Amino acid sequence: MNSCDRIVRDIVNRRREDLDAAAMLWNDALRADERLRAAFSDYQEEMIKNAKGEHSEVQKTQEKLISELNRLGLDKSSFNPPPHCKKCNDTGYVGGKYCKCVIRAAIQKDKSNLTLPIIDFDNYAKSAPPAIKKLYGEAQKYIDSYPDGDKFFFNIIGSPGTGKSVLAAAIASSFIANGASVVTVSAFDSVRRARDYHTHFSTENYADRFTPMIDCELLVIDDLGKESMLKNITLEYLFIVFDERFRANKYTVITSNLTPDGIIGRYGEAITSRLFNKKVALNFTVSAKNSRIS
Repeated sequence: MNSCDRIVRDIVNRRREDLDAAAMLWNDALRADERLRAAFSDYQEEMIKNAKGEHSEVQKTQEKLISELNRLGLDKSSFNPPPHCKKCNDTGYVGGKYCKCVIRAAIQKDKSNLTLPIIDFDNYAKSAPPAIKKLYGEAQKYIDSYPDGDKFFFNIIGSPGTGKSVLAAAIASSFIANGASVVTVSAFDSVRRARDYHTHFSTENYADRFTPMIDCELLVIDDLGKESMLKNITLEYLFIVFDERFRANKYTVITSNLTPDGIIGRYGEAITSRLFNKKVALNFTVSAKNSRIS
């Protein structure tokens, strides 16, 4: 059983517990209040008449039943609680696939999916180095566009020590605060996840940490260009991640010290054209002295 299957099991069990609790509350209310029992009995009789095609007063008896519930400080939702997720109705599946609520829960449960710190966007916007300070305004627009924007890639390239990673962490933190499922990884870690998936995905009890990079609503890959170039893994799996996210219009933040020419030289046109496609990407270059050493 993988992590998503366990989440589905928990969702279904929670729904069953909610319905059981509601049924118990309803039975207790009926036993305790004669007027409610009478109103419910009348309503049932009229519903049976209606089902037979006979003249009935369903609406009148329903209104009486609701009035008795209100008198007791109860409402219909007390006995028929709405599902926590309206998309899957707490089944865990939509169209035969895991619902977003399942994916979000599985990603958030695995703490290794957040390698960048959770920070306050506004505080860091005030103290950001001058070279990158202006990008916080663009980043705020990017955050506000979720989930209905038309620019999904937010690429920050340029000199080291200019605050690119901090800005990426601030964006991720804001997405988390807005309820999105978020994965933040270093480029090195993204390749390690790909390598583990490539070599161990069929192993029993293997914890898949590659797929969340595709499934999450926001992916941050920090320091692209510092990862190892592993044969049959690095380029191939980075392409899978970026291509899947490109096709699905999923929000993705990339930081890198490489120049645009350096990126195309290292990764090739197929990856670069997806990352920096002007139709769906916001591309920024930061050039300044390294604030860590200056």
